[in-house]
Amino acid sequence: MADEPRSGVDRLPIKLIMRKQGVEKLVTGGGGKKEPFRSVDAEYRQRLANQVKAIRDAVMPLVEPEGAAPARVKLIHKATAKSHRPDDLFSLQTCPIVGAGRPGELFIKATTAGLERLENTISSNVSAQIVKQLSCIESIEPITPIFRRSGLTAADILRHSPRSKEGFTARIQLFNLGPDDHQDFLLKDFHATCTKSGISISSDGYSTSSMVFSAKCRTVDDIERLSKIIGVRSIAQMPLIRNVRPQATNSMKLPKLLTPADIEGEAPVVVVVDSGISDQIPELNAWIAGRESYVAPAYRNTDHGTFVAGLICWGSELNPNLAGIDNSPCGVFDLQVLPNTDPSKGDTDGLTEQEFLVALKTALQQHANKYKVWNLSLGTDAICTLDAFSQLAVELDNLQEQFQVSFVISAGNYTTVPLLGYPREHGEIGAGRITAPADSVLGITVGSISHVDYKKSGPNENHPSAFSRHGAGPNHIIKPDLVHYGGACAIDGSHITGVRSIIGSGSAENIGTSFAAPLVSRNLAHIYDQITPTPSPVLARALLTHHARDPRNGERVPDGEENFFGFGLPATTPYCIQCTPYSSTLVFEDALRPRYFLEWDDFPYPPSLKKDGRYFGEIWMTIAFAPARGPRWGSEYCETHIDAHFGVYQDVVSRSTGEVSQKFAGLVPPEHKNPGSLWESHQIQSLRKWAPVRTYHGKLNDEKGERGNRWRLKLQLLTRHGVGDIEALKPQPFALIITIADPKKTVMVYDEMAQIVLNRFQAENLAVRATARVRSTE
Repeated sequence: MADEPRSGVDRLPIKLIMRKQGVEKLVTGGGGKKEPFRSVDAEYRQRLANQVKAIRDAVMPLVEPEGAAPARVKLIHKATAKSHRPDDLFSLQTCPIVGAGRPGELFIKATTAGLERLENTISSNVSAQIVKQLSCIESIEPITPIFRRSGLTAADILRHSPRSKEGFTARIQLFNLGPDDHQDFLLKDFHATCTKSGISISSDGYSTSSMVFSAKCRTVDDIERLSKIIGVRSIAQMPLIRNVRPQATNSMKLPKLLTPADIEGEAPVVVVVDSGISDQIPELNAWIAGRESYVAPAYRNTDHGTFVAGLICWGSELNPNLAGIDNSPCGVFDLQVLPNTDPSKGDTDGLTEQEFLVALKTALQQHANKYKVWNLSLGTDAICTLDAFSQLAVELDNLQEQFQVSFVISAGNYTTVPLLGYPREHGEIGAGRITAPADSVLGITVGSISHVDYKKSGPNENHPSAFSRHGAGPNHIIKPDLVHYGGACAIDGSHITGVRSIIGSGSAENIGTSFAAPLVSRNLAHIYDQITPTPSPVLARALLTHHARDPRNGERVPDGEENFFGFGLPATTPYCIQCTPYSSTLVFEDALRPRYFLEWDDFPYPPSLKKDGRYFGEIWMTIAFAPARGPRWGSEYCETHIDAHFGVYQDVVSRSTGEVSQKFAGLVPPEHKNPGSLWESHQIQSLRKWAPVRTYHGKLNDEKGERGNRWRLKLQLLTRHGVGDIEALKPQPFALIITIADPKKTVMVYDEMAQIVLNRFQAENLAVRATARVRSTE
């Protein structure tokens, strides 16, 4: 790991490369082979045609004459790649594809006329393209009530739904057939059925495009009726939002702590979206920038929120032996949304997903311009799947994009004894996966690592805490994103050694991923605060991630362990936004257009790291972006992806002619890739395609180096759904960070690169403003 950066007046600033200096070029080539996956004979065609006819006969009479109905298409395993998608078979002339579910599952919009044309195409079209696409199809099926309930009975859903005076609250999602009259028909039919049945519905808190509603159901029959509505995609219990019930240990009196009177300048602020912060602690009150409550007084219990706030304000002072926390001052804004759930602390109440979203959006409308980091040490009991993003995560992504803020979210706690060991056994992988909304694509999810060494009965120091949930997230995106110290315990739940924070009028220890998240929130708040003008969430996230490292050794997190460590333990703020004498960091913020790539040819490289035509050194890159997203596409929720390539042109001599040509060789490969799989379902996992953050690392051979002529950087945008999807065609903003370093610390890389960049690019220093600091006592 590189040495610590300089501080004060002689700091070495990161170089920001101005926009539109890469050369934009059209992507050429493409188009795969048209060989079918299976024999498309008369018997196979007849089977598919019969399935289409069955949908036309059974379903279409329910929506005629002006309506449309969704239907389900299942693809064979080898045909799940987007290049094999049957867009010509299911087209605007037949039944167009309008969504996706799990890998290999598509939804089409069926009309009577479209089904007739589809049946005719299946039976008689012999073009190579249609034959190839027909060979991809496993089945074409109607949407059934049991499918809408995800295999559960109506009684199961009612029993698990939150109960109130108005009834049991379920969550309904409709299909999105696109912006036309057919969608209006589905909505009218849904509203009419609910009105006739006396079922109260509301879409408050949910984005319009999500087509999500809450429904107050009184009986099992109400669930059955909703399950039979043509336009319903899913029906489930309305999730409840909760946090960890604090179990404080080892109480102590408060030491003397830093107050705003002790600092010069203005400290950054983190919004604590939690159970509220006590107003009975004068030292803590001084750090509270404001308060807002959505909890009735009878249901307030501020224990959890106070503990979280204490870690943001005084994480270092209360835990002086923990790494990764500096003593930079940080304040909090108290956003109280979670009611008391502990009967020993008074009356209890619940908070539904919908109520939470309504309160959160209201607060964002009032405070998002001022406060950019929002700590969400909360979650649900819903374990995230690998093939679908939770609705709560989707809504949090929408809010982060709309208000340009960052949510820092706890990964969730595993509470069933025995807890989780490390390495995790096979049986622990599924049960210990993260819980919603930790699968938020734009959110920064934080897992917990242990600061204590349990030789026999628990994790080693700097290994994942026994209670900390792990990834991967849906679509195999890396979750958690980062880790921090959240306390430790033995696998049997005993021998608890927590992180220390505020409780009552004193301090105590506690454990949970809830208490790792605020330590990352304060780091991120300082990045937002110190860079001017305020960075985009994408750039702030990239800077936070770029210098994260494996807490066990300070190196890169190895392939195969990213689902437990994410990208690692983040560095403190000075390290994130400065360079060292032996390294140079460049930041690129720009946008990519579909069907084009950006190229920076003859990319600068330190002359002292080149000898006899060979390059030496170490390079790491981080690319972050907010992908275009489509909830109706299920596991294909992320619709854009950026590929980065950084390497050199090398001479290649033809064996037959002796002619010399040049070939590009990438020298900074993506991390956590495990290459070698052939099919898209494996590529998603192996190459982390469609993930919002990607890291790259290359350590050139220390002894021999890597031969090459000149360096080249190339970035290309990939889209899932082609020209038919407007959102996927918008330019994709991104932030790319590249660090070139001398691991031997002998070459003054910074000085060399600064001079080259000055001549090569339009660039400026990444502007950093003076941060709040402790007043001198002299």
